[in-house]
Amino acid sequence: MRIQFEFSMEKLPIAYRLGMLSIIKEMIYKGSKSYYQNLFVENEQSLKPFAHATFIQNISIKDEKIFGDRLFLTVSSPSYEFMMHLMNGSSRGDIYKYKNFLFELKGKRLLPGPPTFGNTVVFKTLSPLLIENKAKKPLQTKDPEFEEELNYYADLLAKELYDRQLFQPIKVINSHMKKVVIKESVHQEQSKNIFFTANEGLIQLEGNREDLKLIYECGLGLRRSLGFGLLDVEGVTYENERNES
Repeated sequence: MRIQFEFSMEKLPIAYRLGMLSIIKEMIYKGSKSYYQNLFVENEQSLKPFAHATFIQNISIKDEKIFGDRLFLTVSSPSYEFMMHLMNGSSRGDIYKYKNFLFELKGKRLLPGPPTFGNTVVFKTLSPLLIENKAKKPLQTKDPEFEEELNYYADLLAKELYDRQLFQPIKVINSHMKKVVIKESVHQEQSKNIFFTANEGLIQLEGNREDLKLIYECGLGLRRSLGFGLLDVEGVTYENERNES
């Protein structure tokens, strides 16, 4: 399930993803304090059942600030409970503040679902895909370790959120991605930004359709709740089509 929120805005910091997470957390808190306490306090280190991405209309950048007319925040989650509290909380206030930046909620809508999943899906990144190896080295799709580590993160999601393993390994069939370097904060008290090296573009994955659906619903890779790894479906290949080609 995906919900898109539309905010009016004037500007926001170049490192803005933590601000988007703070808006989501505020909505959840307003929707259910007990759910917020369980998800973000008692289980602070656990994987979160959502990912998100932003799109800024008429964007321009100057002096470490981003300017625009509208900000669209897309939140994706397989959890009905999470989305229910998010929607309820978003109805209890229109003004959101992050540091000295203000955002006014102008509208929200439930996005249509994806097409029926096949065993091969072309995904496009709505937010950059961050994959690292065990030494915390960021990986690009051309790196030999990329597919193995992608499977590690997907399997971790399946275990944490669905209490199962991947039904079968996921294969990277093709990719057309570029390297992007993102400046961000990971704590509001943090004075210095850090840099993440991620991937942006198209990636074609082959696997069990339920595993590919999991990736669509939950996002993939590191820092999903910070605004990384949300993917959209660009195209689907079904088994009979692949056999005929």
